[in-house]
Amino acid sequence: MTASDDLVWEPLDDVADLEVGDRREVSLASGKLVLVMRTEDGLHASCADCPHQDTPLAEGMLDGSVLTCPVHFWQWDVTTGEPLGVAELPLEIFQLRQEGGRWMIGTRP
Repeated sequence: MTASDDLVWEPLDDVADLEVGDRREVSLASGKLVLVMRTEDGLHASCADCPHQDTPLAEGMLDGSVLTCPVHFWQWDVTTGEPLGVAELPLEIFQLRQEGGRWMIGTRP
């Protein structure tokens, strides 16, 4: 059994037009709000709010694969969720895949 076996896969709409450096909050059918970002490496998805004080990360800055919170300047690698610099908490990262040309996101039930 792999880590993705217990995920619920939901469609991600309105993300195909994201260009490198763009980020967008997306509300999933389940009601969960996520942040989808495009880097040089492709699409990545994380929780929409900073794990420190629930600040919307869409208001932050994406530089390469480094996402910076707009309030306290915590930073994470969006490919792994690992904290960088002064950040003390990891960023929740979601798996993405394409099915029939459509982007899907894996979330835990």
